[in-house]
Amino acid sequence: MKKVFNKILLIVIGAMMTSMLHAAEFGTNSTNMSNTYLGGEIGTAVILAGYGTRTGQLEYTHILGTEVVDGVKCVRVNSIRTEASEYTLIWIAADNNGDIYALKLCDPNNQPTCSEVGKDNAVLIMPKNPKVGDMIMGGSEEVVEVGVIVPQLSTGLGPFSGCIKTIEDDGDIEYSAPGFGIVKKEYSGEVGGWELSEILKTKTRVAVIPLFD
Repeated sequence: MKKVFNKILLIVIGAMMTSMLHAAEFGTNSTNMSNTYLGGEIGTAVILAGYGTRTGQLEYTHILGTEVVDGVKCVRVNSIRTEASEYTLIWIAADNNGDIYALKLCDPNNQPTCSEVGKDNAVLIMPKNPKVGDMIMGGSEEVVEVGVIVPQLSTGLGPFSGCIKTIEDDGDIEYSAPGFGIVKKEYSGEVGGWELSEILKTKTRVAVIPLFD
């Protein structure tokens, strides 16, 4: 639970720096989640299954709908795990370039109120065309490789080509596939992680923004 709170703080603390580096401008298509590695349709539910030390656990990410934050129409995303009661809400929007930003975050189990950074300090979550060296997820992850092939998962999905590989500040590794978002996560210091298991009520892309440890 502590890591949930810390990662949200990293995103919020990085807001001012991010806004100086990325002058985000939002238009009428701010809820058009057509970003290659992060996007989705309203009503989509994504299930990630744990493997190794995480076997038997499930993580659900659900695109709940839209809501206006600081004058910008955003997509509201909820993440929750089966072994814990805490959940996290994040409001994201696409700028005119197709980059995805976070404008508001809620961690009800650790913060009494939501953290809203608004459009002027919107936090970069995923650029439209990520490249090696880019810092994403509010600066807490670095893109270390592009064009990666992720072999077929134990869930039976895949293989996935054209993926990006990112490393979190604590050493955890994530792989995001075009049109799917995060398909695999490997934890440092343990033989376990998460793999894409199922996508419900979707035609094209999905949004997966796990903020849990």
